[in-house]
Amino acid sequence: MQMLRGMFGILITLLNSDKPIKREVLAAKFEISERTVSRYIDAMSADCGIPVVTSFGYGGGYSIADNYRLNSAFFTTDEYDRLLTALSAVEKELSDGVTDSIRNKISCLRADSESEKYLVKNDRLIIDSSAWHNANDYRGTMKAINRAIDESRVTRMSYVDKLGSKTERDFEPYTLVLKEGVWYVYGFCRSRNDFRLFKLSRIKELSLKNENFELRDGGDVYEKLREEFIDREKVYIEIAFDGDALPAVEEWLGINCIRQAQDGYTAAAYVYSEDLLLKKLLSLGSHVKVLSPSFVAEELRVELKRALLQYENGIAAEQP
Repeated sequence: MQMLRGMFGILITLLNSDKPIKREVLAAKFEISERTVSRYIDAMSADCGIPVVTSFGYGGGYSIADNYRLNSAFFTTDEYDRLLTALSAVEKELSDGVTDSIRNKISCLRADSESEKYLVKNDRLIIDSSAWHNANDYRGTMKAINRAIDESRVTRMSYVDKLGSKTERDFEPYTLVLKEGVWYVYGFCRSRNDFRLFKLSRIKELSLKNENFELRDGGDVYEKLREEFIDREKVYIEIAFDGDALPAVEEWLGINCIRQAQDGYTAAAYVYSEDLLLKKLLSLGSHVKVLSPSFVAEELRVELKRALLQYENGIAAEQP
C-alpha cells in the first residue's frame, strides 16, 4: 500500500509539472530515499505502462510523455465545476478514497486550464465593476467574452473605432486585459487577419457563433500592448493641489510622488499626455493647478474656457 501511495504521488507530481523533476527533489518531497524513487519509477514504467521519460544533464530529471496527459481544455470551466459537484454529492456513499483521488486529478486539470487562459487568475484578486457608470453593459460584455474564451467560441461583434467608424468582425477571443483602467479583449481578428486589442467600451453588439477555434501561433499580448502604447507621448507634469484632492492624486500618481507644501501639496510624475491627461485634470476641478509644463496648463485653460462658454451661451439663450 505504501508503494502504491508513493507511486501515485510521484505520478501526480510529474503530471502537474511542465518541466522534468530531479530524483532528489522527489525524494525530499515524499521523504523517501533516492533509491526508492528509482524503484517506484521503474515499477511505474514496467508494471503500469506509464511512459516516464528520463532526461540527463542540466534541467534533466523525470517527466511524463506528453501523449499521456489529458488536455485541460477537454472540459469547459462549467463542466469541471459540475464534475466536482457530482463527486462531492457521492463522497459519503463512496468513501473508499477513490473519490478523493479523482477530485484531486480534476482540480489539478481545472487549475491548469484556468492558468492557461488568463493573464491573472488568483482568488486574492477581486475587481469590482459596480462603480463604473456603464457597469451593466460591461458585465454583459465581459460575461459573454469569458464564456467565449472558456469554450473557445468564435464571436461576432459590432465595433466602433475612435473615429466613429462601425465594422462587423469575426473574432477569436484569447484573454481579457486591464490597462490603465481600461478593459480590452485580445485575440485574433479574422476580418483583419491579425492579432488585435479591442476596447470593451467600443463593442456595441456581441454574439457567440456555433464555431470553435484553436489558439493560433504567433500571438503575443504583451507585444501588442507595447505596440498600442509605445507611440503615446509622456510628459513630466508638476501640480499643486489641496487636501480635498489628495486621495484622488494618491490613487492617480502614487503616494511616493507627493510632497507636502506650505499651503497644500505638490506632486510630480511622468504621465501620458493626450486627452486622458486633460480629462483627469478636469475631474479634479478647482482643487488642482498645473505648475508645469506650460503647454499643459494652457491646454487646460482653453478647455475650461470652452466649458464656461457652453454654460454662458446656455444661460443667454434661456433669458427672455
